[in-house]
Amino acid sequence: MATFLPSLHWAVPAAHADYYTPFYVLASGLNLVLLLREGWRRGYPMRSWLVVLACSSLAFILGTKLLALSGPEWQQLLTTGRWPAAGARSVLGGALSGTLLLLLLRRPLGFSWQMFDAFALPMCLALTVQCVGCVLTGCCFGEATAGGWGLTYAPGTWPYVAQVAQGAISASAAHSLPVHPTQLYTLLLCAGVGALLLGTRHKPWPGGSRNLLHLGLLLAGRWLIEFWRDAAGEPVGATVHEHSGLVMNELQWVLLVLAPGLLGLWIWQLRRQPATAYPQYEKLPTVRPRLNLLAVALLLLVTGWLGTSALSLPEILVMKALLLTVLVLEAGAALRGSAKQLRPTRVALPLGLAWVVFVLTSQVPADSTTTTLEITAGAGNGAYFEDVQDGGGCSGPLTRTTYDHRYAVQGATVELHKDNARHTTFGVGVWRGRDKIAYQILDPPTGTVLAVADSSLALFSVNPYVEFTSALRPGKLGFGYRTGLQLGRLHHQGRTNSLTEDPEFQKVSLDLGVWAGVREKLYVQADVNQGGLGVGNPTARLSLGSGLGQLDGRHLLLGMAFAENKGSSKMGFVSGSLRLGQTGITFYPYAATNFARLHQLHLRVGYRIPLPKPVRVRR
Repeated sequence: MATFLPSLHWAVPAAHADYYTPFYVLASGLNLVLLLREGWRRGYPMRSWLVVLACSSLAFILGTKLLALSGPEWQQLLTTGRWPAAGARSVLGGALSGTLLLLLLRRPLGFSWQMFDAFALPMCLALTVQCVGCVLTGCCFGEATAGGWGLTYAPGTWPYVAQVAQGAISASAAHSLPVHPTQLYTLLLCAGVGALLLGTRHKPWPGGSRNLLHLGLLLAGRWLIEFWRDAAGEPVGATVHEHSGLVMNELQWVLLVLAPGLLGLWIWQLRRQPATAYPQYEKLPTVRPRLNLLAVALLLLVTGWLGTSALSLPEILVMKALLLTVLVLEAGAALRGSAKQLRPTRVALPLGLAWVVFVLTSQVPADSTTTTLEITAGAGNGAYFEDVQDGGGCSGPLTRTTYDHRYAVQGATVELHKDNARHTTFGVGVWRGRDKIAYQILDPPTGTVLAVADSSLALFSVNPYVEFTSALRPGKLGFGYRTGLQLGRLHHQGRTNSLTEDPEFQKVSLDLGVWAGVREKLYVQADVNQGGLGVGNPTARLSLGSGLGQLDGRHLLLGMAFAENKGSSKMGFVSGSLRLGQTGITFYPYAATNFARLHQLHLRVGYRIPLPKPVRVRR
């Protein structure tokens, strides 16, 4: 596509090769990995550090796009609330928005000024990688040059199209005129600043000064590079103005103020106090769980509003990964308490927000989907047996208690199905039932029954979940996954003192599932606590499935199920779905047994209603 010899060039097939996106993803991933490593090296609590990274990442992404919006695009955003379909970006906007957000987060989250320095070197290295993508794509290109170091580009690339529009070359030219490799100039600038930061990493400078140095040098270098950059390759401030005989574009006039200001502030910080006055060890923040969850909730609101109109798929995946990791860490911290100290609501809140992460960061444009609403209702029952021994030694006499469980559940679900490039389902189920238990306390040496009692305990669950399925095509490999929560009184946990004390219940569990294979022929599926199977006796399953020749509408699953039971906890099971033609009615049967004391039987009936597409009115 490009070469350092003006008479040669590297051709891009049809000028449609997308080099920018993979290098953008690579650079973003490298930046995130280096920031995670830097936070770990500094001893930052990951629960707080991940919140900082999630907030700053979103601010950086939005800043790169907001600064590049034109006047009409800003008007569209402010008047309609819809994000413009613009592809231009400016890293300057990301640096500005990210820095401003860090200033807002530093004190509330308890970080010191040294936190800013953690971002300097990873950013330089990430920008160095990103510049490779810019060289290959042809964006950010320079003015025409007669020097032997110029790059020439193939037809259809940014420099070629710009030079055709300017009349510099004909539309039939074999390649563009040689242009200044401004992308390589920027690459060398970022690599050089990164090397300087590495070389001075042991200097006892005040907190935040390294970040000031790196920003000041990058902006100063960008000011200089702009003298060789083509206005057609500059998305921000490309208009030229003359003041006092000096001709520069708008961006350069702004940088002429910012760069010396940042470098001057860096020098002032270093000279304000002697190096011995700076603390040798950084003060680490304390974890603030409520603030962490509040920040995640606010991020969810923002990402839910933005959707895929403003965030690309890689950006959505990064935000999901960061937010889900924060929520899992918060839930894990809540679960580390003892049974008496554990508050289910503290666990349910982060896990509930984790489900919302999938919903609000996976929106698609409404007019690109076929949406249906499915309502199901069903019932099930099951039985299992427990035999628990306790006591003995210093704790008292040995006791043995048996529990004969026979439970029944009823419930309903509401699911919203969206068919687009992939099938997405948002659902919530509500389940209730009773567990009828026959207790017997036995004398272990003799087997004598010491006490007998019966009880009937109420069960209930609220079950939010979301499912994603790849685009299904006949004969092609596909995959899907499900994630959700079961919250309530899910399962009675047997104790030998249950005759005299209040019963204990499992109150929170995960609803998870994954499948992969050729959907209409054969696929593998693993799941745990799906729907009504998460109530009464939570169940995990491993199975083989088939669509029996269809991609959707009917399925058959055969495999092993695992649930709590004294003796064998394994069951064989059969499950399926059968849709009745075009009626919208679907049956979902399920049966499992170990041909002893463990069995389960469920049946649901669903009705699917197509929803009309929203009509967009042109004004």
